[in-house]
Order: sequence, then C-alpha cells, then structure tokens
Amino acid sequence: MRLLRDNKGQIRIIEAFFASLLILSTIALIPSQPPAVDTTNGALQTKGQDTLTTLDRNGYLSKLIKNENWTVLRKCLISSLSPTIWFNLTVFDENMNAVNNVPITSGSPISEKIVSADYVCAGISSEYTVYVIRLQLSSVT
Repeated sequence: MRLLRDNKGQIRIIEAFFASLLILSTIALIPSQPPAVDTTNGALQTKGQDTLTTLDRNGYLSKLIKNENWTVLRKCLISSLSPTIWFNLTVFDENMNAVNNVPITSGSPISEKIVSADYVCAGISSEYTVYVIRLQLSSVT
C-alpha cells in the first residue's frame, strides 16, 4: 500500500527520462560545425585557380590588367579570398616581363608554405594580348 502512495520516486524517474530525451533530441537536431577549411597545398592552389577563373568571367580580369587598375584588382582578390589567406599577384606579358609596377598583395606572408597558381588570360579587345597571372597563396596552418 505504501508503495502505491509514494509517487516521488516514479516522478523523478519520468523527469530524468524526459530530460535525457530533451538533451538527446537537441544534440541530434543542432547541425554540427562545418569542417575546418582544408588549407593543404592542393586546396590552396585550387582556390587560387577558381578565384582567377571567376574574376576572368566576361573578360573582367583582362580589362583590369589592360587599364592597369591594380587597386580594383587587389580589392577583388581581397573580397574573393578568405581573410586567413595571404596573396601576392604578379601579371606577366607574353615575354614573362612583369606588367604591374605596383605590388598586388595582402601584406606579408603568414606562413612559409606558399603555393603558386598560374593562369593564362587573353584580352578580348581587337588587339590580341596574352597575360600570365601568377597568384601566390599562403594560409595559416
């Protein structure tokens, strides 16, 4: 008889069950953190190639180079790349002479591991010009 009237233990067990159910459902429903950005050499080189390819859509990159608009080119790279990635861009003509007389960089390198992504860009104007663009990247590891 006494066990039927003493409900405190049963209530505590039901309360613990619902609390654990709430904790487990919260863990299951909250999305996990995305994996950290892979900054291996191959990933950085791919990121550099993708960035240059994106900037070259509709001849935008060749227009910036032809007009020697290095400030806008630097701002485009800053907005395209992660703040944790250092870059240095050099534009060469067909004879591999540097075209840009101003450094296009995000500061000093943040790591000794620097990868280079080369990209060939052709001008879309009436005169045919070819540029070789070397984008050097480094990331915090």
